[in-house]
Amino acid sequence: MLAAQSLLGKGVGRKIVVFAQDSAFGQGNVAAVSAIMGGKGHSVSKILVPLTANDFTPFAQQAKQANADLLFVAWAGTTGPAMWQALDQQNVFSANTKVATGLDQRSTWAGFGATGAKISFFTHYVWDGPKSPVNDWLVAQLKKRGQRPDLFTPDGFTAAQMIVHALQTAKGDDPNKLVSALEGWRFTAVKGPEYIRPQDHAVLQPMFTVKLVQKGGKWVDQVTGRVSPGNLQPPLK
Repeated sequence: MLAAQSLLGKGVGRKIVVFAQDSAFGQGNVAAVSAIMGGKGHSVSKILVPLTANDFTPFAQQAKQANADLLFVAWAGTTGPAMWQALDQQNVFSANTKVATGLDQRSTWAGFGATGAKISFFTHYVWDGPKSPVNDWLVAQLKKRGQRPDLFTPDGFTAAQMIVHALQTAKGDDPNKLVSALEGWRFTAVKGPEYIRPQDHAVLQPMFTVKLVQKGGKWVDQVTGRVSPGNLQPPLK
């Protein structure tokens, strides 16, 4: 949510509409947007679509009529392509509304259809985006195998970095020493600089805003912005 908030730019008083399924997932996104963006002085409302819906035109019309500064879409499942098509048919993208959603794994990109180039995405990893020697090394190694990193690739790699650092620093496998070795550690990961907050062990890390463009008949992600870890700190519990 903090990364998505960067799409609004500076200032307050923006009108945000959360367009989501009426499910725990959708309602959770409404709550998160309300807490994070609403807490920053923006106005947040919602359009919740029943899970049984198969005609999304009425809901897309509501989104058009809302004339929001930001339409935050939280959607999961096989109805995604029909939902995006309905938003496009109702000219939601042609208004002054910025439409944003999280960018999932590469295998899902085709589901955006023609709307893929019109959406503002936020994501925690784009394989050709981070300017990091660690990422360069990882991408090169995977290319040798005929593979390319995807959305969750950095998580496993970063976990491996943490394990190695903890074992080397603790000089053994004593749990308390391993914990101490990681608390407050700053390191260069796949995505760039990261920091393990000692108070609650949250890993503070950069995020990215991207757009999708067509190249050679395939979708390719292009980085439009980087949000630093310092601006992505979840509240301490």
